[in-house]
Amino acid sequence: MKPLLTAIAVILLNSFVNAQDQKGLISGKITDAQNQPLSYVVLSLKGTPYETTTNEKGNYLLKVPTGRYTVLAKLMGYLPVERNIDVTEGKSINIPFTLLRDSGLLKEVIVSGVKVKSATATRMVTQIQDIPQAITVIGQKTINQQAAFDLPTITRNISGLNFTGSYAGTGSSQFFNARGFDLNDAQNYRLNGSMIWNWGNNYTDNIEQVEFLKGPTSILFGDVAPGGVLNFVTKKPLATFMADLNFKTGSWGLLRPALDITGPLNSARSLRFRLNTSFERSDSFRDFVSSERAFIAPALAWDITPRLSVNVEAVFKKSKSTDDAGLVSPDGTIEGLKRLSSSLYLGEPSRKYLYNDQSYLTTISYELGKTWRLKATGFYGHSTNRPFGMWFDQPDENGDFQRREYDFYQKANNGTVSADVNGTFYTGTLKHNLLVGFEYQSTHYRYTYAGALIPFDINNIYAPVYGITPSPEPATFPYRPYESIIARSGIYLQDQVMLFNEKLHLLLGLRAGKTRQGNHYYQDELPGTVYEGYTDNIISKNVLTPRVGLVYKPQPWISYYGSYSKGFEINSPDIFATNFEQYATPPATSSTQVEFGTKATLLNNSLGVTLSIYEINKHNPYGYVYLDAVNPNYDEYNVYYQGHHRSRGVELDMDGKLSPALSITAGAAYTQTRVIEDPGYPTGNRLPNAPKYTANGWLNYEPVKLLKGFNFGAGVFYKDSFFSSLTNDANLKIPASYTVDVAAGYKFKQISAQLNVMNLTNQVSYLNPWQFNLFDVRPLRQFVVTLNYRISK
Repeated sequence: MKPLLTAIAVILLNSFVNAQDQKGLISGKITDAQNQPLSYVVLSLKGTPYETTTNEKGNYLLKVPTGRYTVLAKLMGYLPVERNIDVTEGKSINIPFTLLRDSGLLKEVIVSGVKVKSATATRMVTQIQDIPQAITVIGQKTINQQAAFDLPTITRNISGLNFTGSYAGTGSSQFFNARGFDLNDAQNYRLNGSMIWNWGNNYTDNIEQVEFLKGPTSILFGDVAPGGVLNFVTKKPLATFMADLNFKTGSWGLLRPALDITGPLNSARSLRFRLNTSFERSDSFRDFVSSERAFIAPALAWDITPRLSVNVEAVFKKSKSTDDAGLVSPDGTIEGLKRLSSSLYLGEPSRKYLYNDQSYLTTISYELGKTWRLKATGFYGHSTNRPFGMWFDQPDENGDFQRREYDFYQKANNGTVSADVNGTFYTGTLKHNLLVGFEYQSTHYRYTYAGALIPFDINNIYAPVYGITPSPEPATFPYRPYESIIARSGIYLQDQVMLFNEKLHLLLGLRAGKTRQGNHYYQDELPGTVYEGYTDNIISKNVLTPRVGLVYKPQPWISYYGSYSKGFEINSPDIFATNFEQYATPPATSSTQVEFGTKATLLNNSLGVTLSIYEINKHNPYGYVYLDAVNPNYDEYNVYYQGHHRSRGVELDMDGKLSPALSITAGAAYTQTRVIEDPGYPTGNRLPNAPKYTANGWLNYEPVKLLKGFNFGAGVFYKDSFFSSLTNDANLKIPASYTVDVAAGYKFKQISAQLNVMNLTNQVSYLNPWQFNLFDVRPLRQFVVTLNYRISK
């Protein structure tokens, strides 16, 4: 560390020594034809290495040597503009630009490559190319081409991120693993940067893009699992009118109408609205399984003054789906599943998983100066869900097996308040992108008393019967006499210092955070319960989280980076564990990551490529061992926190255009995981849900002359074999699998139609989210027809 600090000091001193270079300052604001600010416009001086980007208010700042230059302003979807300027020593000149739409491009936002906006996830206005961290953004281009309307379909385009199963079928919470580590339902999911619960399907029609920040990100978000943070960026109201009517139908009775409408509410376009709404109803390739979802998301944006703006959003989600725990193997092995039909349903069709969520988000942005802005966010969410399902014991030689029932209600109130100041300024020849902020996030949630696995009946996997034993609706009250609490607060400071004509970036960051996590007991409700005598067991930890990164840009189109980051997770007492008293005050889990990589924009900035290599070490991970390994009961287990797990890997992501007609989204990951030390499992075992090799590739062809209006797409998605448990039981090892998707469509003026075929070759594959004998069955071949009608001005 000492040689690194010495090198940094030399660089900074050298830059200050050269601060007397003859230079001038260029600044200005870039807007569109409606006088709306354009963010992330790239400003470059032709024939020089000088380049910068506009902030969220369309402002830019650039210090350059004296002389005569041609300034080029470019933004995808707009016609480039050039201006000739003369820069005088010690003078500041204001150069505004107005960019007009390129009529040859679609009007929806196009996300491509590594020169894309990522301010929500990184809290800074900068290009992904300039951040010393692997970040993948999936935008509307890929979502529309693949007719994606669920999160597993979208995230399969992100290298190193793997869908590992669901809680109880299609409409329930979905589980993911990244860089060898499972994401946490109460830590790793964000909506515009604010924490949200992963209790239901998070992807909905108001999402503009899905961002994934890979590796530990505790400096920005506090205690999170080290695999990465999944952030959903919502669509914002537009200054021009647009109405998008979308209808999907297809296999298994799919019916999915959706509406996206936006536009100005006054002549000055300072008040704008947007409304996204959809309804979805579908059966399944699984017998007796169906789901329904309703969704509505209104939004208002108001530019109160040229400097002050407010954005208010609300999201209402409701879903109901058949509980589906999947299949149980006749002989306890993955091979035995081949004896069962993929459509076989072993639960009770009358049992439904219910999920309701309402969220409110307000963002206030104030322009402190031309390149400084204050941003404050307030978020409140109220979520409820009700699992009502079945788990299965191991069948005997005749196929008879015990079905166990469980049910409970849970509710959560979740709020976040944050504010940060982000600005660009110069000290001599050093350019700074400074971020200072604070965040407070609090969650309170409760469960009803039910929840234990209770014997329900004896059934047979070869001849199941349904509806014989009554299934009364579970009680909604009373709740257990305690409330679980998670409260996170933190202040953070980060400075990205740019030297040598912005060829070298030094990123330094530090977060001082505090997390309180545990249970608060209502003493007046304890008498006569199993919790009588309990007192509050809330763990409080203060943590300093550093971050250091370097970015070297020998040319504007390529960068090399290295970074060190640290993460942590606060562990609250697990009162359901049989050895709860032993770990009434569990230690925190810590993680560190070292990452190196390169990012490039090729083919005239139309193709973005990121290559990264990393190592993550995780210490004191939360671990558990079921007391009955054959027929495990989820409330009969021991916990522990000692251990050391490691993940190493290489990841490649690619997105953009290979030619004017051919676009690509592709990725590959090599992930090597290992138990270094663990009291419950052998050293050398692989971590669960982490395939060694994964790959994805999607090509889309849109002819520009002959057959113009048509589009054709095809993709392959591969996942290597993996273990679903730290036990690394060979009988339960999930085999390698792949799917092939194809698409064909046609667009004429405002009308378009598209056919997508998912899993063209009808491959059968499985997931094992619960680490023992229950297996999710992945969807078989599916046809989806999308009809779209767009009105725009």
